[in-house]
Amino acid sequence: MKTPLFIGCGTAIATPFSEQGVNFEEFRKLIEFQISEGIDAIIVCGTTGESATMSTEEKKEVIKFAVNVAKKRVPIIAGTGSNNTYSAIEMSKYAESVGVDGLLVVTPFYNKATQERSYRALQTYCRKC
Repeated sequence: MKTPLFIGCGTAIATPFSEQGVNFEEFRKLIEFQISEGIDAIIVCGTTGESATMSTEEKKEVIKFAVNVAKKRVPIIAGTGSNNTYSAIEMSKYAESVGVDGLLVVTPFYNKATQERSYRALQTYCRKC
């Protein structure tokens, strides 16, 4: 029997902003609060995390920051999905390179692909998929 990679409850965490961009001081507080309260995983750059309104660079900064703050105390799952398969693959590879524990990848919502095609595309480009 396989052991599940993730168990329990994961928070799809919000990404706080200020006029200057991502507010990393407040983001650290949110992450630390979730960990101190016993959350089992943290999901960054999902829809709750404002991923649709963030630049690629902001997403990369948020993902890396969350990994560094969590320090393996809880798994970090990064939203890397996109309507552009190539972009999703590139973001997934980046997230893996900075140490995320899992990926949240949506099927493209405009350019429809079969489930098998989506799986094969990610499997081809990601070591851990």
